[in-house]
Amino acid sequence: MRAFASFKWFPYISKVTLLTLLYYLSGEISFSISSENSIVTIVIFASEGFALASVLLFGKRMWLGIFIGQLLLTYGSMPFLAGVTIAIINSLEAILAVMLFDYFKLNRNLSTTRDVFGLIYLIVLVLQPLSALLGNAVLMAFSMMDLSDFGESFFSWWFGNMMGQVLLVPTLLLLYEHRKKVKIVELIFIALFFTLVSYLFQIVIPIHNVSLLLSVTLPLIIYLSSRKGIEYATFSIVVITTVTLYLTHLNMGIFTTENKIGNIINLNFYFLSQVLLLLIIGTLFEEKKRREVTLKKLVDIEVKKNQDHTLMMLQQSRLAQMGQVLNMIAHQWRQPLNHLLITNDILVYKYERGKMTIQEMEKFEEETTSIIKQMSRTIDDFRDFFKPKKQKERFLFNDVIERLLLITKPIFRASEISISFNEEERELYSDGYPNELAQAILNILYNAKDALSEKSIDEKSISIHLKSREGKNILEISDNAGGIPEDVLENIFELYFSTKEKDNGTGLGLYMSKLIVEKHKGGELFASNNDKGATFTLILAKSE
Repeated sequence: MRAFASFKWFPYISKVTLLTLLYYLSGEISFSISSENSIVTIVIFASEGFALASVLLFGKRMWLGIFIGQLLLTYGSMPFLAGVTIAIINSLEAILAVMLFDYFKLNRNLSTTRDVFGLIYLIVLVLQPLSALLGNAVLMAFSMMDLSDFGESFFSWWFGNMMGQVLLVPTLLLLYEHRKKVKIVELIFIALFFTLVSYLFQIVIPIHNVSLLLSVTLPLIIYLSSRKGIEYATFSIVVITTVTLYLTHLNMGIFTTENKIGNIINLNFYFLSQVLLLLIIGTLFEEKKRREVTLKKLVDIEVKKNQDHTLMMLQQSRLAQMGQVLNMIAHQWRQPLNHLLITNDILVYKYERGKMTIQEMEKFEEETTSIIKQMSRTIDDFRDFFKPKKQKERFLFNDVIERLLLITKPIFRASEISISFNEEERELYSDGYPNELAQAILNILYNAKDALSEKSIDEKSISIHLKSREGKNILEISDNAGGIPEDVLENIFELYFSTKEKDNGTGLGLYMSKLIVEKHKGGELFASNNDKGATFTLILAKSE
């Protein structure tokens, strides 16, 4: 009986032992390449990544491996009691992480952008600020650090631990969750390929600009995510990180200038940009794949009900709109990404001149957190705006158009097309499906955009006019693209009819718009020509 009980404990003991070794060895490696000291490091502290991933995957009981690993790591470099206290802090941090992860109902497979941002917020805003505060308090309590060094030490602790977790935790979670389909041979090939890429562009043909280097590696990583899965892509970033850190440690590569702190910040910015963008874009790709699977199943079911034709069109239309949404997100993110780059450059500048204060570091954290939250809100806005609703509701017509223009104007601005919106009345209500109506209007706007892009016009414009007549809400969308040929004007709403080149038009957009509008009681959609171009008129019954 005792032998059986011991056997039951064997898996747990094995996991704790493995975690202890990983924590200790990865910590020793991190400190060995640090330019700071053997207690606090601003470089990627990999131990924290293994610690957080282990408790999220195998539960709170893994704290014992964290405790022993941290104790071994500090043995001989500080008083024993101080080492024990820091080991307790790191163990409690891991337990707190599991509690918050479960409280907010985050999925360990990181299948949605909510899971991704939840994990990042947890690391950046809760776990590491708390760990850095308590850990540095211990160092001060044992006279191992002066109060004047608290700000820099706090930032180094927070930044190094945060980078270790942001880099490793998603990779380990994803590889474990997808372990049944991950192939070792493919991982080896990916490791060799990205090792070669890193060596090529950092040693053989060195690219000294961080943004330019990102423009080389990031597309490869995102392509890998779209083709093989986000778990392979996160693994490739770990490979790039490992190779880059090793080259830098050997005083080779592009991150080897005289300013060591500046190098480390640039290194971490290079890694952090890749991880954040991959997690966000990769998760969108995964959501897109799941939607494709869901839509395919839906089509298969509806085929049995003799509705396959309509649902196939709906699938193609939604997939096309997904591409439009991704394009709009890219435009919305361009400015915050540039802001992140500028903030990083300012931080390096402050370090180089010894002007970094705790107030500056707090400002840096506040700004970067604000930017990340802004990018998160952008994702939420798009998800909420294009989420289909099953039940009709009373909605404000004006609001639908204003929200749509808010998220689409960057696309039209990039094509040098001006959009104006004129409303005769401020509150015009209708009954129906506001998100589907927005998609119908979006199809019409994109149709006008394509028509304008094909013409050489000095001032390309689209005007939107909303008015109310005889119990009807009337929306007119006009452009100055020259109009629709009279011989095809009556056919533009027909299925698969398109005036564009064969490879550029599907003939679905306007057809789906007409179907959507006609789902609304009394809804009508038709087209006509004006003296400068085409006008699409959308009519809905007015809700009082």
